Amino acid sequence: MIPVFAAMVVAVVASACNRTSQTMPREYGPLVLGSAESCPVVSGRYFESEGPINDLLFLANVLGAAPDADRAWVELAGVADTGVAVTVVYRDSTVRYGSLRKGNQWSGDYFCEDGWLKVGDHRIRGRWDRDITDADFQPRRRAFWLAPNADGGLVGRLQFIAFKAIDSWCPSGCEGIPIPGTFEYKDAWSLAERYDPDLPPPVARKREAERQRVLADFERARRDPVYQEEQLLENGPPDPERDSVQKRALRAVVEGMLIKGVGRSQGGFNISLEFDELWQLEQFMTRFQGTGPVEEITVAPHYRARTTDGHWTDVVWVRLTP
Repeated sequence: MIPVFAAMVVAVVASACNRTSQTMPREYGPLVLGSAESCPVVSGRYFESEGPINDLLFLANVLGAAPDADRAWVELAGVADTGVAVTVVYRDSTVRYGSLRKGNQWSGDYFCEDGWLKVGDHRIRGRWDRDITDADFQPRRRAFWLAPNADGGLVGRLQFIAFKAIDSWCPSGCEGIPIPGTFEYKDAWSLAERYDPDLPPPVARKREAERQRVLADFERARRDPVYQEEQLLENGPPDPERDSVQKRALRAVVEGMLIKGVGRSQGGFNISLEFDELWQLEQFMTRFQGTGPVEEITVAPHYRARTTDGHWTDVVWVRLTP
């Protein structure tokens, strides 16, 4: 999975009739579009997002923005028909400011049309082409559309457009003359949820749901006689101390974190973890020490890595007090 499309739903349509796909994920709607040529209302506070919403709006013109830092929320203010002010607030209380200038399809940061806030191809370029290109589809143009939904979030639609063309030459470089009836479209949808201080970030909620699903599957399997026999052959007799470490790790786990496994290592235990931000690892270690006696706990060397979908993996080594 490519990082920029973490939490995105891709809808594909091969169009012989020059019609774009409207298959927005059902849970993202309904949309609240602006009227006629006016811009939609996009002011509000939002959880951080990934991909186009983040890069084209939230962090586009914010001075000193740290793309990989842990953002608490982003605020858009003002009337989009004239311009938008952007405030980015990080979890360490750092604040950064920026603004978005209304223009047209060829200039400015955005323009509005058909009730959508749109970003033209001149600002998108080929930034995400590699994520969607294959032997049968090579984008020549792109467009980004944004509108609020009824839940107070922002829905983004990144559209890739491919077509056959009659090649032509011009001094500044040309993409050729499009041939009617050869257009194909791929749409990538993304969501920035309305910020709620009483809720953990969407990514954390998704990971927690996945963790609960894995635990439920494990519990069902644990009661299965076939599974019990396989585990005995693979891992040997039950290890009460390892089971105790695993239970303590589950009590210490931070929202958005997954425990991948627990095993003996060098007189202690390795706890394999997957998480989104490094602060989660530090908080896990602190919370684990609060679950009972611990002689030593440290991050094991040489294990830290990034997954293909942008998460961190690492190993915590712990030795319990005898």
